[in-house]
Parts: sequence; C-alpha cells; structure tokens
Amino acid sequence: MIPKNSLQRSIYITTNLTCNLRCVYCYEQDKSSIETFDLDLAKSTLKKELSVKSDSKGTLVNFHGGEPFISYKKIKELCEWAWEQNFPENFLFFATSNGTLIHGEMQEWLYKNRRRFVVGLSLDGTPEMHNKNRSNSYNLIDTDFFARTWPEQGVKMTVSRDSIHSLADGVIHMHNLGFKVIRANLAEMTDWSDPQYLSVYKRELQKLSNYYLENPKIKKCSLFDVLFSAVLNNDIRKWCGAGTEMISIDIDGSKYPCHLFFESVCGKEKSERAKNFDFSNSANYISEHCRKCELLPICPTCYGANYFSRGDIASRDLSLCELHKIRFAEVAKYEYNRIVNDSSDVSTLSNDEKYKRMRTLEGIEKLATILDLNQ
Repeated sequence: MIPKNSLQRSIYITTNLTCNLRCVYCYEQDKSSIETFDLDLAKSTLKKELSVKSDSKGTLVNFHGGEPFISYKKIKELCEWAWEQNFPENFLFFATSNGTLIHGEMQEWLYKNRRRFVVGLSLDGTPEMHNKNRSNSYNLIDTDFFARTWPEQGVKMTVSRDSIHSLADGVIHMHNLGFKVIRANLAEMTDWSDPQYLSVYKRELQKLSNYYLENPKIKKCSLFDVLFSAVLNNDIRKWCGAGTEMISIDIDGSKYPCHLFFESVCGKEKSERAKNFDFSNSANYISEHCRKCELLPICPTCYGANYFSRGDIASRDLSLCELHKIRFAEVAKYEYNRIVNDSSDVSTLSNDEKYKRMRTLEGIEKLATILDLNQ
C-alpha cells in the first residue's frame, strides 16, 4: 500500500451532489440534484493525469460528494478500470464518507481493496454529539469496520457549536473505539463569535491535555499538532494544496483550485471567478492584517471558506482569532509539561528528537507574551 501521507498531488472527482444526511455545518448549497459523475469523462481525466509520472511522489484520487458511496457502482467500475491500466504514476483512491451506506457487498469490496482504496470516516465524537451534528446516524455506522480496515487513517471529527461542550469526551470516546488518528477541527463557515465558546474551548482542551499527559502512548488528536518551531524563522506556509498540488473536478468536468469553489458551494458567479485564482504568490492568500501577526506561521485557514464567506481567499474569519489563541496556549502548556517533566532518560533520545524539543521550547518562549503563558 502507498502511504497516503506521502502523496503530494490530489485529484478530486465529484461523484454526486446528493447526500442521505443533513449535517448542521454542511456547506453544500445544492443537494437536490440526482446527477452523478460521467464515467467516461472520469476515465479520460485519470488517463491524462496518471499516464505520465508526476514530479510528486504520487497522486491521491479523492472521490468527493455529497456522500460519495451513493455512486458506489460507478466508483467501483472506475477503480477496477484504473487498476488494470498499469499507469506509470503511483496513485491511491480515497473517499471521505459518513459510513452509513458501507455494509454488506460494499464492505466486502472495500476490505478486499483496502490497500489501494482508503476511506476516511466522518465521526463527530460520542453518539450524542454525532447525532446532534449528523442526522441521528451514529447507529447506522459500523465503526469497528473502519478502525479495523484502515487503522492508520482514523476519523474526521468536525466540532459544531452544539458539540463543542463535549469536545474532550468525544475525542476520548473515539480513542476508546480503537481509532489511532483523530483529525478534529472547528466547523468552517460557522459563526463562532459568541464569547461563551472561549471558556468552553479552553476547558475542553485542558481536559484533553490532562488525558494525553496521563496517556503518553496515545497519539494526540490533530488539535494538538502545532509546530511551534515555525515561528522562530517566521515560516509562512500554505495550508493545503489548493491551486497548486490539487485539481478539483466538478460533476460537469470543470476544474477548480479546490472543491469548495464548486458551483454547488459558491454559486455560479463566484465559482466561475475562482477558476483562475493564482495560488503561487502568498500575497494573494495572506492578508496584510494577518501577515503582521506573530501567530501566522502556526495559524491554519481554509481558503475556500474564506472565499465562500467573505469573497476573498486571503480574508480569514477574525472571530476565530481568540479561539486559535486559546488552542495555541493550551497546546503550548501541554508541550512544555510533556518535555520538561519527561522522566525518561534524555540520553536515550536521538539528536533529531533533542533538537525538535529544543526548537519547540524556543518557539513557545517566543510566544509567551502574546499567548499569556506566564499568567
């Protein structure tokens, strides 16, 4: 199996616009269409893109919906055709799914092909949390199948305004289900401006911090993935492959920098403008306001959400600033406690690990004032 994280280029293929759920944070405006993707067009696209070995380490072919597995028969036919072509490019199929349709024959096919087709499950925490967010669908999902079939893939957890109050319990619940990797984030294109969420987010992150300090062998959820050393050199990075390492193909064959620029998301006029966005120059996707911020090197953003909500890929949701600062502060405290109070023999650490620890502490020290770490 090709390691998914090693693949540097992505091709998104829209399979359908429909979904069998109505999630509270869904950004898809058009869910009424019963149209599914053109199989011949998808084959032509893959033949063109995979017939020449790219400069990247390989290509991730990502099926995007709606719920992609509503189009399972076409997906299956396309995959089996592609596997027979002996393309020179390394590639792996991937889909994010709500998991509710994956049972029986579909489950058998996916398990058989698990090394060349990976499915990422959307699971939003405890049954109560998930059901609030995702149409009471928790009991329709065979969670054990996903944990067993793709143990390194894990789950995608979206935190809504309804579920943030139980964030820590939700993450811990999914660890207990056997998921090794939990990718968690606050819902995009959501109004987080109510100050009540600040204290709630801080409380939940502190609960998680204590949990991870008490269980150091458990892989931390992605909320704790903060590269503090990046602030030392002011490393400004682009947060995804939109417009550079990513090709997103809408159901009509139109190409976009990212699937969040599709007509079904943005509407026809905004979507058309997005086709020609230039992501090669950071001036186009970093605002002057954010460029001056010391936290910019560690502060994530979604360019599609920026465009959808404010009409500019560089215009971030500034109501998230205080929430981000709370996250960075709590993760900084966690990292400091983890490193400084580590009782293991430092001499057993590799030079690389010692260097990483030193740079992490230096980065945290640089941000001590702005994050109020000395309070």
